[in-house]
Formats: sequence, C-alpha cells, structure tokens
Amino acid sequence: MEGSVAVKESWVGKDVKRKEDLRLLTGKGQYIGDIKLPGMVQLVFVRSTHAHARIVRIDTSKAKSMPGVIAVVTGEDIKTKLKSMPVPVVVPALPGKFPQFWPLAVGKVKFHGEPVAAIVATDRYLAADAAEAIEIEYQDLPYVGSPEAAMKPGAPKVHDDWPDNEIFSLGLTGGQTPEDIAKHDSEVDRLLRESPVVIKQRFKVHRTGVTPMEPRGAIANWDPSDGMTAWVTTQRPHIDRLALAEILDVPTQMMRVISPRDQGGGFGVKAPFYREPILVGYMARLLGRPVRWLETREEHLMVVSQERDQVNDLEVAADKTGKLLALRARMVADNGDGCEGVYWGFVMPFLGAALFPSSYDVKMWDIKVKCYVTNKSALSPGRSFGAFPTRFAMERMIDLVARRVGKEPVEVRRLNMIKELPYVTATGVTYDSGDFHKVFNNLLDRVDFKGFRAMQADARKQGRYIGIGFGTGPELSGVASEVLVPMENQPGYGAATIRIDARGKVQVLEGDAPTGQGHETVFAQVIADEFGIHPNDVITGTGDTSHTPFGSGTIGARAGSYTVSAIALACRHLKAKIAKIFAHDSKITAGVDDFEFARGHVTYKKDPAIRKSFAELANRIIMAPLNLPPGEQAGLDYTAFFEADKPMICFSCHAAIVEVDVNTGRLKILRYVTSEDVGRMINPQIVEGQVQGGVVQGLSNAMFEEFVYDEHGQQLTSTFENYKLATAADVPRIEVTDACTPCPYTPLGTRGLGEGIPGPVPGALVNAVCDALAPLGVEINELPLRPNTIWKAIRDRATK
Repeated sequence: MEGSVAVKESWVGKDVKRKEDLRLLTGKGQYIGDIKLPGMVQLVFVRSTHAHARIVRIDTSKAKSMPGVIAVVTGEDIKTKLKSMPVPVVVPALPGKFPQFWPLAVGKVKFHGEPVAAIVATDRYLAADAAEAIEIEYQDLPYVGSPEAAMKPGAPKVHDDWPDNEIFSLGLTGGQTPEDIAKHDSEVDRLLRESPVVIKQRFKVHRTGVTPMEPRGAIANWDPSDGMTAWVTTQRPHIDRLALAEILDVPTQMMRVISPRDQGGGFGVKAPFYREPILVGYMARLLGRPVRWLETREEHLMVVSQERDQVNDLEVAADKTGKLLALRARMVADNGDGCEGVYWGFVMPFLGAALFPSSYDVKMWDIKVKCYVTNKSALSPGRSFGAFPTRFAMERMIDLVARRVGKEPVEVRRLNMIKELPYVTATGVTYDSGDFHKVFNNLLDRVDFKGFRAMQADARKQGRYIGIGFGTGPELSGVASEVLVPMENQPGYGAATIRIDARGKVQVLEGDAPTGQGHETVFAQVIADEFGIHPNDVITGTGDTSHTPFGSGTIGARAGSYTVSAIALACRHLKAKIAKIFAHDSKITAGVDDFEFARGHVTYKKDPAIRKSFAELANRIIMAPLNLPPGEQAGLDYTAFFEADKPMICFSCHAAIVEVDVNTGRLKILRYVTSEDVGRMINPQIVEGQVQGGVVQGLSNAMFEEFVYDEHGQQLTSTFENYKLATAADVPRIEVTDACTPCPYTPLGTRGLGEGIPGPVPGALVNAVCDALAPLGVEINELPLRPNTIWKAIRDRATK
C-alpha cells in the first residue's frame, strides 16, 4: 500500500524457474558448435593407434595434396615453433614430476589416442578424409598398463628422461620432520599390533569418469592489431588465457578467452588446460584465419573423462565397541601419462588422500599416496574429485568394523562421527561448521531405519534378501586460496562485478564458466533479494576474460559459496552508496540499514513517505550526478572479492535400500535417500537437481561405466556401444532431503554443493548389498558392482 513500508519479498530460498531453460529447451542455446566466423576452417587430429611406440615416420604428402586441405602439421613441425608444457601457471606447488610435452606427440606416443598430427581443411569431413591418408610407421614399445607393472624394477619407462615411472609420492600425516613422522607412524604400528580389533582390507575402484553431453571444442582467431580471441569449452577461461598467452608467446593484453555461454556439462573434465586448444591457436595465427576443432565422442572417451582408478590398502585398529583408534592407508593410483596441465593426473589422488578421514573422528592416521605413470590417458578431474575411491574405502571399512564387533553399522558410524565443528582432520583439512549428527539423524528418520530392520527380518523369512547401506562425505564448499594455491597454483577467491544501469536494471559479470548448473538463476535471485527488484531485471555475463573479473573457474562448488558471496558484497556496497545519496537528497541522517529495498523501491523505514523507486535513484546517480555527498562519484558499478575466513565444507549422508536375487546376482535399488547440509538454500529446486544428478553419476560410475584396455593398451571402450552409462530406466527415484545449518563465514549463510555428491554413493550402495547378503557372509570391496560380481561373491562364499 502507498504510504506504508513495503513488505520485502525474499527471492533467496525460493523455487524460481531457471532463467537458462527457455533458450535451452527451445533450441536457442549458444554452444561452441553454433559459433561461426567468416572464413573459418576446420581442424581434425590424427590420433595414435598404439599405446606405446616410437614414431619412425609420418608421411603427410597424400593428405596435403587432397582437395580442401590447407595445412598438415606433425609434432616435429611445431616443436621449435611454440613452447612445450609445463609452463608455470599450470604447475601446482606439489612435489610431483611434470612431463614435457607438446600439442602433438614428438618422438613417441604414450597412449592409445594421443594426437600425432593435425589437418586443417575447409570442411570437417574433408579433413577427416585427409586424416586417413596420412601414413604413420610405428615401432612398438612394451606396454605399461598398470601401477604394478610401472613400479617393477627395470620396468619400461613411459617418459624416457625419467629415472622411473613414479610421478608423485607423498605422506600426508605425522608431522613436518622425518623424526616426527617416524615417531607418529611407530605409534600407528603399535595400535595396529595391540588393539583388540584389527582389520586389513584392499579396496579397488576401477577407471571410470564423467561424460558431459557436449564434448570439448576450441575456436581461435588471430588479428595482428587486437591479438588472439579463443572460444574454448572450459570451466576456467582466465587460467586458459594465461597459459595460452605464455605458450603461444602472445602478450596477455592481446589474449582473450571466451567460454561459450552454454556448455553441455563439465563435471570437472573441462577444468584442465589441455593440449588441443594450444594447437588451434597456433594454427589460427599461422594461417591468418579462424580455426575450429570440435571433439568427437570417441576422442572424448579415449582422451579425457577418466578418473578414479585406484587401489587403497587400509588397516584399521579399533576397540571392542567399534571406536576407531588408528588407520593406515596406502594408496596407489594409475596416473596415465600425466600430460595434462593443472592436474597432471596426480592432483586428484592427492586431494582424495587429504579427504580420506571423511566424517570420522580418528586422530591417528598414517596416509601415504603414490602415483605411477602408465600408457593410458592422464587422469582428468571428475565430480567427487579424488574422493570417490577413498569415500568408498572408508565407508566399507566402517561396516566391516561393525560386523566384526557385532554392532549395527549405524551405531558404529554414530560412535565415530565427528561430534563438534570446527574440526581439523589428521591431514590438516578444516571442517568449518555444521552438524554431522543432525544430518545423519535426519537421514535415519527419513528412511525409517527401525521400521526397515523389521521389514528386513520379515523379508528374510520369505527368502528375500534386502539391505540398507550408508555413505557420508564432507566436501569442500569452494576451495580456499590456502588450499588452491599450493594444489593448483591458482587463487580461490570469488569475484563479481555488479553494474546497475540508468533504468535500474542490473548486469552481473563473473569470470567463472558455468556448464549448466543454474548460475544465471541463483545469481539473479541473490541480486534481486539484495536490491528488492525482480530476478528478470538481472542479466548475467560469464566466462569472457575481456570484461569479467579474474576467476579461478567453475570448480569445487564455488558458485554457491564464493561467487554468490562476492555478488552479495558488491550489492551491499552499492546499496550503501544509493542509501547515502538518497539520505543526502532527502536531507536526513541515515545509513543503509535505515532503508528498505523492496518491491522495486527504496523506503526510509522511519518515514515511509520518503520513498523512491530503485530505477529513479539509479537514474539520478548515473545520469544526474550533481550535488552528490562529499566524496561520492557518479556511477553504480562495483567489483567485490570474497575470501572466507576459513576453508568451508558442505555435508552429505546417503542411504541405499536394495534387493538382491541370490540366484542371479541381479540388484534392484528399492529406495535412495539423501540428507544434505547446504547451508541457506538459494534455490531448493536447483539443489535437488544437483543432488539427483550427482547420485546418478555415482550410480553409473559404480555399476555401469568402466574404461577397459586390452593387453596391448588398445582402449576397447571408446563409444557408447561398449562404455555404458546409466539411463533413466537404471536408476530409482532419488529422494532429496535436507538438515541445513547456515554457514557463519559467508554473507548469506550459503554453502556450495554439487562437487562431491557422487562420493558417498558407492559406499552406500555396496554396504546395502553386503547388508542384504549378511546371512551369507558376503563382503564386496571392489568396483564395479555388477550382477556377475555379486553372483561370484555369493558362490565363492558358498564354497568356503
């Protein structure tokens, strides 16, 4: 009502429909394949058909003479024309080795699918035809196909200039000096010798990953006056800009990287700095015309999207109640060849080791991780970055301890679960705030745990085998600079520019590159909530390095923690300016807290008659900057940066209820329920979508997907015909619930969520299967979990 203070409509916490969906659902998305430049030509890679071989000869003469072919290049052609990797901006401050490599193989190939040559033609199909005309002679070298093979004395070397195949080795516990570490490890040894309950078990997770709907791509255009503009399907355009500028020797002010407005998913796989865009940029400058490369699905499955692939040998000491006293973890990862900027294959296992303690209060840990290069593609990031294998091992071990001491796994979890936050794990990871027991108890209530046990007992009388299993996982809510700088040589802060125009409409600019998560919607909700306007009055610009503030990229659930916090801070700075000028014009003494920003108006709370529309005030400050308060200037633009006081987390608990057919090993998921702490929710619908998608990815990784190689290193799973993904028919309805605690370290109380959701899935799923088969004494400790795996475990147990 006129003359009264407007009632503020809160947009934060509301199920606002996604702003992105109109264009996406009507076929008007702007993907890299939709970008067309005058005179653009197409690049196609020729990839190795061998896993490990010397390149004896490459004959490109036939390809060069074919119609439409503009250029053909090999590794020998380019190796003196541009810098090799590594370059400093994509080298982490971790004690690893960093192999030298170029966009095209030089001297030898190190995995099946490595790029060996490239053809540029007027048409993509002509380029593909020319690729088949290139003749390559290889001399086979011994295939190194596993860490076990890589670590053997005298093993063939993947990288000829290295002394061996170890790329990374680190101990994460025990202290800073060799003496402290030795003393600590000795105490762990003692506990493992003397404790009443000691279990030793190997947990194996296969090579699997993530498969976004849209594979990778790059376009580059060179202008002698303006420099290079590159469109890259990347989650980290600002990082790509710095790396491309350095390798191509382009001044940074002349290098612009744009992440296309729409990308069909990323899930981490578009976060590394890859070799292919380097060559696209090089060829664009060499030829003086735009060059485009679009990855095929076969290329994508052969070269990227591969993670996990780890063995964890775990020893646990516990008392008779199931309280964990000490754990020793020896982690070995199949790193692939390691030729990948930023991550190099080993950063994922490193973070997985750091997150190994998970939700549990165990003071004495001895964790050591080793990674070995093999003749496979380098491990690349995937959702539940590094933690998928360690979450599986930890959750399975909790159930094994429970069965050994004769207690409910639920009770052993409660006994060992961290009770008070903040908490610093044995690996030095800070859990800032929240309530793990609240989240876990909510899950137990939602699945009616006591009721399930009664139902299970009845089912067993009927000859049916049903079970319940749990998985948990604290995950990084954004990655603080104190973690990201040593881990990836990049900062973690969030940054956003808010620009209000003279009509009261708002543009938000941020440097990360969303890949379908709903950033446009949640950013608009936060801005609308702060300014008291409608989300439709907000437009978002992301991922263009020419006009967005520096951002480390869409990684580690940054948007819901770091980015929206920077947005809120920028809004609040501008609100204070608007309030100051409005108070000055109204000849009152008042601060920003004395004004209500609601329903498109700014109202003085003590006198509602002092009221102007948001648009009027924007126009006055931008278009009529006269008689401003001392010290104030025209304009309503502001860039804010946010770095949390502490590293922050979110927390998930999952429960799977399954039925197993003991005659066939077939598994049916009856229910899948989650309980989440995402702090204050901005858009519950988007949170639910993030959780559902993450669970589906986890189920698909655990049960269906697997990268398989033959004895010569030929990848046998390079198409969806033999690399199976879970479909809608394969997964249950996922029930998403929450038990949130607002984060005290973000302006809105929000936590980022999404990155780690697949992590608890394999533990919950396999624990449920083992619970169902408990009368048979079956324990399963490796993935993938498939009917033949289950059937074999049942038969093996029956013959003992």
